[in-house]
Amino acid sequence: MGLKLAPGEQVRVRTRSHPRALTGPVLRLMLIALATSYVQGLLARPDLPELLVEARGWLVGLVWILAAAALFFGCLRPAWRWFNRRTLLTTRRIIQRAGFGASRERALHLLSVYDVRMRQRRGQRMSQSGDLMVDHGSGGSWVLANMPEAVRFRELILREVGALRQEISLQGGAPQPPMQAAAPSPGYRPARTPAPAPAPAPAHAPSGAHTHGILGGRGRAYRG
Repeated sequence: MGLKLAPGEQVRVRTRSHPRALTGPVLRLMLIALATSYVQGLLARPDLPELLVEARGWLVGLVWILAAAALFFGCLRPAWRWFNRRTLLTTRRIIQRAGFGASRERALHLLSVYDVRMRQRRGQRMSQSGDLMVDHGSGGSWVLANMPEAVRFRELILREVGALRQEISLQGGAPQPPMQAAAPSPGYRPARTPAPAPAPAPAHAPSGAHTHGILGGRGRAYRG
């Protein structure tokens, strides 16, 4: 099942954890192979006690069962988890998906991000990877472990957060279009308004009298 994006949302980064996360499974694979070979060679010796010689058949089978279990839980499962876990950065969200489909998907909107901190161990500095701790509005931190090029990835997240906040602020401050008057319904007839009555003729001031302003001042404007 593909990723569902909101209208106008675009994917900026699509990545996995750094391949150094496979160092542990590879080392465990080598140890399992060495231990299995050693035990099989030990059980194949001709000078074993009679009790071990009689039980050699089911002991060999038990060794292979233990080796298969260790191989599955210590090597194949972590490698499969690394291969199927993807981290995406879009113009709206940080998304981490595991497996196929959206059954194990976690997303965080960029407007909820307060800060992105980076933590690097000694081995991570050599590979330029690191753990990104995303502080969000719920009061917690979401740890993106072993991100490749952690410094650049952190800068990209902060840049997308700033760009989204600027876009939202510009949309919120944009002037609204003027409202248009509704068209009259069919059959509507405006009511007739009576014509205004003629104003009475102004009385003539007597000769010799002076006209004053409204506030009693001659030609003076009111100043509060």
